[in-house]
Amino acid sequence: MSFDGPSLSLRILKAVLAIVIVSFLLSAAYISSLVVERQEALKQVSRYNTSWLASQAVSEFTRLEQRLSAYAVPDGGIDPGEVQLRFDILVNRAKLLNDGEFQDFVSRDPERQETVRLLREALAAAQPLVDRIEEPGNAMKALALLQPLETKVTALASAANHYGAQRVTEDQHELIRLHWLFSSLAAGLIVCGFILLGLLGWHNRLLTRAHHDLRFLAENLQRTSDELKKANKALGNAYAELQHQNGVLQIQEIELRTQNERFNAALNNMSHGLCMVDATGHIIVFNERFAQLFDLESSVRPGTTLNELIAYAEARGREGAAALRQICAEQQELIRERRQATFIQGQPGGRTIAVSHQPMSDGGWVATYEDITERRQAESQIAYMAHHDALTDLANRVLFREQMERALAQSGRSETQVAVLCLDLDRFKDVNDSLGHETGDALLKVVAHRLRSCVREEDVVARLGGDEFAVLQTSVHEPHDCAVLAMRIVEALGAPYDIDGQEIVIGTSVGIALAAEGNPTPDQLLKHADLALYRAKSVGRGTFRFFEPEMDAQLQARRMLEVDLRKALANGEFELFYQPQVDIRRKAITGYEALLRWRHPERGIVSPAEFIPVAEDIGLISPLGEWVVHEACREASGWPAPLKVAVNLSPVQFRNRNLVQCVKQALEESGLCPSRLELEITESVLLQDNDTTLATLHQLRKLGLRIAMDDFGTGYSSLSYLRSFPFDKIKIDQSFVQGLSSRADCLAIVQSIAGLGASLGMSTVAEGVETEDQLVQLRAAGCTEAQGYYFGRPRPARDLTHSLEDFGPVRAAE
Repeated sequence: MSFDGPSLSLRILKAVLAIVIVSFLLSAAYISSLVVERQEALKQVSRYNTSWLASQAVSEFTRLEQRLSAYAVPDGGIDPGEVQLRFDILVNRAKLLNDGEFQDFVSRDPERQETVRLLREALAAAQPLVDRIEEPGNAMKALALLQPLETKVTALASAANHYGAQRVTEDQHELIRLHWLFSSLAAGLIVCGFILLGLLGWHNRLLTRAHHDLRFLAENLQRTSDELKKANKALGNAYAELQHQNGVLQIQEIELRTQNERFNAALNNMSHGLCMVDATGHIIVFNERFAQLFDLESSVRPGTTLNELIAYAEARGREGAAALRQICAEQQELIRERRQATFIQGQPGGRTIAVSHQPMSDGGWVATYEDITERRQAESQIAYMAHHDALTDLANRVLFREQMERALAQSGRSETQVAVLCLDLDRFKDVNDSLGHETGDALLKVVAHRLRSCVREEDVVARLGGDEFAVLQTSVHEPHDCAVLAMRIVEALGAPYDIDGQEIVIGTSVGIALAAEGNPTPDQLLKHADLALYRAKSVGRGTFRFFEPEMDAQLQARRMLEVDLRKALANGEFELFYQPQVDIRRKAITGYEALLRWRHPERGIVSPAEFIPVAEDIGLISPLGEWVVHEACREASGWPAPLKVAVNLSPVQFRNRNLVQCVKQALEESGLCPSRLELEITESVLLQDNDTTLATLHQLRKLGLRIAMDDFGTGYSSLSYLRSFPFDKIKIDQSFVQGLSSRADCLAIVQSIAGLGASLGMSTVAEGVETEDQLVQLRAAGCTEAQGYYFGRPRPARDLTHSLEDFGPVRAAE
């Protein structure tokens, strides 16, 4: 046997050890080199870290003093931003003096600590002065705070440099000591390497001697190993067969367990309860949901019958056992007839169970049980919500119509009548706009409660939408019954409301339709009541009206008017007429009031009193008002310079946020001087939103135009409005002018208004002057201007001559 293999391995081992020793030597030399390089780097860093911070602080301190001195000198060329920048840099340098190695340097000497503290306090004291450096004297004050510290800061920097040099020397000595220490360790490693080499040689000789002994033992082991291999092969074959059989059994067991788990999971995760019983009445299986539904034990002994399970539950006072026994009693007929069926079982506690029974081929049966209580309740709730208003809980339009159909059918078989009362709330939109929709909703709930209290139990109250309500009054013997109910509703809804501390006053109007003749349908009856409501609102709010046949014709006429009105603006059917406003003293025209006229292609001139309310209802008043402003400015721009034009603004138009922009655009496009435009508003405009309205008035005033209060004295708080906004003109309502000759109080009111206007520097215009006697009294009362038919009727712009001689009997007044 050859020994070349082991000898070769030992030679390789020796070569590896030699390489390791050489690596030790090279590592020691490299460590020494790194230590020297590290020494030089640490020397530079140590010198930079402490002394650099101190020198930078002194440098920034000196620069800040220079900037402050230069800033304090007039025309020094230094802006406040540069001073603020130098101050911020010095503050940051001062913060660094309290951190790291410099903090250790400062803590060694109380005098250094005092210097750093004084610097920090001086900077804190100078901070507000630097922030307001533009104020005279602040720069010198800040400089005075810093100058006493100049010597101390310089001394601190000098000490820091000295301290840094000492630290560098110490670190150099320490690193030299480490260098010799590492060199000694490297030498020790070399010596150890030689000793290890000697030991390995000695160990190699021992291994060679043992090798001869092991060769003999190896031959014996080889023979024994061959015999063991033969025995192990036979044993392996037997074990493989056993493993195969065991694997087959495990697979079958896993499949069976999986099927059982799936079956249990399917049963116990069903939303329905399930029970399976064999032909002898013994339970095969039931799931957890079945046990939960009837409060049963979740596990039973094999061979237990369903009746035994129920009796066991009843003995323990389980509440669901009685329900299950009742259901089983109904299933007995199905079991005998082997018939499939589904039925619903109601329980005394309000619970409802749906049962589906299915017979099996072996004579047994299986049934599922579902608790449908919540579903039934949800269906009932949905049905209720579909017929009731969600906010007020009143009947909605669908239920109201159904009740109307039922009541009309019943009234045909009796001597009583059915009536429908339609109503809506006056000024409800103002409540929503001013107080918000939450307050509006709360108000509707209280209105619904009051309506319920006004009707009988057999009557029906419904909310049709928004602020529209309806009442179905049954068993009506005569129209007086409806009138009494309508008056009761008007009175109840007109009483003040307290909504979240806000007192709200609204009203209502009622339209009544009786199903007396012609067997009207529910839709016709509602339509008639709605027409009567419209008539009640048109004659005055807070009242009621019965339906009359001619109302339908009036409705059709109004609808035709709406259709024509929507096309009138685009077709150019509107034009402006102008009524002169006359200076009573000078007997001269000072301007004109623009009055809107509609020249209908078929009906001719339509009165504004007829079409203006319709335009407001259908939302045309805003574009129509914008057209009036633009057209009046355009036509007035061609008049002689002193003459003004007055334009009325409706409350709806005043709510438009584009009003100011519209007026500004009209002035720019026409070139009319703003001082020649006069906008007239009524007190109802100021009632909408006082703050917003006043803001809009001030914006209009800034354009240079004039503002007049129209129909003064007819509202509730005219004097307060004069105080809140300085109007240019007051227009006295024509009702006071027409009563001058017959009522002394009218003359007193006119005199008071004229005196008030003179005191406030406002001109006063009397409207509706028709006689010479009225003109004389107005002149005596102190009015400055007048307008009315006495001076002539309004004319289109093309017919104006701007002379009173062409308008009427002005000479008679002279």
